[in-house]
Amino acid sequence: MGLLANTEDLIVRYRLMTVFLAVFLFLQPFQKFAGVRSTAFVLLCLAFVVKLVRGGNKTGLKDPSVIGLILIIAVSLLSSALSPYPQESFDALRKNLLYQAVVFFVIVNCYRGYVGLKPLFYALMGGFAALSVYVVFKYDPEVFLNWLSHSDRGDAPFLKGYSLYATFYIPLAVAYLYASNEGWKLKSALVFFIFLELTLSVLNNHRGQLVAIVLSGAAITVFAKRYYLLLAGLMVCVALSLALLRVNPQSFDRYKTLLSPHTYVTNEHTGLNDRLAIWEGAFDMIKDRPVLGWGYGWKKLSTVANEKGYIDRWDKSGPTYRYYTQKGYGSANPHNLAIQILFETGVLGLLAFLFFWGTVVVKAASAGVSASAGTRLLKYGASGVLLSYLLINYANGLWEESFGILMVAFAASMVVLYREAECDEEGAL
Repeated sequence: MGLLANTEDLIVRYRLMTVFLAVFLFLQPFQKFAGVRSTAFVLLCLAFVVKLVRGGNKTGLKDPSVIGLILIIAVSLLSSALSPYPQESFDALRKNLLYQAVVFFVIVNCYRGYVGLKPLFYALMGGFAALSVYVVFKYDPEVFLNWLSHSDRGDAPFLKGYSLYATFYIPLAVAYLYASNEGWKLKSALVFFIFLELTLSVLNNHRGQLVAIVLSGAAITVFAKRYYLLLAGLMVCVALSLALLRVNPQSFDRYKTLLSPHTYVTNEHTGLNDRLAIWEGAFDMIKDRPVLGWGYGWKKLSTVANEKGYIDRWDKSGPTYRYYTQKGYGSANPHNLAIQILFETGVLGLLAFLFFWGTVVVKAASAGVSASAGTRLLKYGASGVLLSYLLINYANGLWEESFGILMVAFAASMVVLYREAECDEEGAL
C-alpha cells in the first residue's frame, strides 16, 4: 500500500477531515487563535487533496448551488485580473474566497445527510456558546449593565462584533432546536445558550442586529408551527421590557426611533443620511466599472476614491467628500451588501451571488414534506438564517471574512440536507 493510500486510511479511520473542519469552524467567532485556525485549515486542505487524488470527488458539479459558487469564483477571478488593483484584489481572494471555496467543496463532497453533518453543527453552535461563556466570565457585571445608563449609545464596551455573529448563530440554534430529535438534556443546553446569547445581544445594544435576531427567530417558530412558543416568547419579551423600563425609562429610546421618520430623513449628516452619502460615493465609482467592478475586496474603496479622482468631483463641504477623505484604506466601507458586491465584482458578481443563494432558497422550498430532522432543518434554517442575513446586510456587507465562511458552510450544509431529502423521497416512491 502506497503513501497516499496509507494517508487516506488514516484520514478516514480517525475522521481527520471532520476534526480539522470542526476546529476551523468552531474558532470562527473568536478574535484570537488565528494560528490554530490557520493550521486547521492547512491540514484540512491537505486531507482534501489526498481524498481527491484517491478518486474521492463526489461534489456533484451539476448541482445548481455548486454551479452558483463556481460562478462567484469565476467572476471574482476575472474581476480581479482586470482590476486596476490586481495584486490587492488577488490578495483579498486568497484571504477570503479561498477559505470559503474549500469549506464549501469539502462539505458537499465529504458529508452525507443530517447525521453526518451533526459534528459540524455542534462545532458551529459550540463555538459561539464558548465565546458567550468567555464574555460572561471575562467582564464585570457593571460592564454589561452599561446599557442601562447609556441608552443613547450603540456600543457596549465588552465585545465588538458579538451581536453581528449572533444574527447567524441564534437563528441556526433555534432552527436546530426545533428540527432535531435530540434528547431533553441537549435541548435544554440549547435553550440555555440561546437565551444567554440573546441576553448578551440585548445588552450589547445594537438595535438592527436585535431586530434581525427576533424576527428570524419568530419566522422559524412560525414555520415550525410552534405557535404556543411564539406566544410564550412574546409574553416573556413584554415582561422583560416592562421590567427594564421600570429600572430605566430611557432604556428603549434607541428602539423607538426605528419608527420615527426623523431617523431616516433628517437635516443632519447622521443615520441613514450618512449612509446615503456613502452609497452615493460608491455608486459614482460603480458607474465607471459596472460589469466587473474594481476587483474583489472592499478595503480599497477609499483608495479608489482618492487615486481615481472621485474626491475632486464631490462637494468639498458635503458628507460624501468628508467620509471618503476621513476614512482611509480598510476603514471606508460601502455599508450595504449589494453595493459592496457591485463595487467589487460588478453586475455579474451580484447576479452570481443572487443565483447562488437563490438555489438554496429553491432547495428549501422544494424539499417536500418529509418528517425527517434533516428536511426540517433545511426548511427552518433557510427561512431563519437567510431572513436574518437579508435584514442585517442592509447596512453591512457580510460576504467575506469570518461571516462569509459561516454563511458558505451553512449553504453547503443545506445542499447536503437537500440531497438527503431527495433520496428519502425517491425511496418512498
